[in-house]
Amino acid sequence: MGIFDPRYKLKVHIIQIILIHIIIGVSAPRMFLKGQPRTRANTIALGMGGKSMIIIFYQILTEHVARFKKWRSLKAYAILNALEVVFWAAVVFLVLQAQLQICVGVGCTLGWVTVAIAVVMTIIALYMAILSFFEFRGSRSRQWKEISRKAPSTGQREHSMDELANRRV
Repeated sequence: MGIFDPRYKLKVHIIQIILIHIIIGVSAPRMFLKGQPRTRANTIALGMGGKSMIIIFYQILTEHVARFKKWRSLKAYAILNALEVVFWAAVVFLVLQAQLQICVGVGCTLGWVTVAIAVVMTIIALYMAILSFFEFRGSRSRQWKEISRKAPSTGQREHSMDELANRRV
């Protein structure tokens, strides 16, 4: 699979966690600076950072901790990572829009740093969404091959598509 190999997931998650901490660390002081307008653009990065931390911890725990493996779902990973792309793109858009309207002092610099890191987070989230989608599709094709291998070849009736899809492997 090359660049979209699932073995890179943990490393990318660690990079995401570091970037999220940087975004939270840059966004929190913006709220308390004097002379800065308090808008949703200032707080959206905090909220998205918290949400992303929860999603990443869910993925890491269900992948690597035996106690939580029963909640592991490649389909959920693919959906959550696809939503992450949209959410981080919204952070980029809203903070950029606020920066273009009002940009004063240190808050301006912190805002541009937030935009830059949010762009990087959007790109990384897109990578993770593609990786998760390929992993999900690959697992489904492997299950389908196992089911068809176990299906009787001659002498018995053929299984319908619904029976094969509903059978647990």
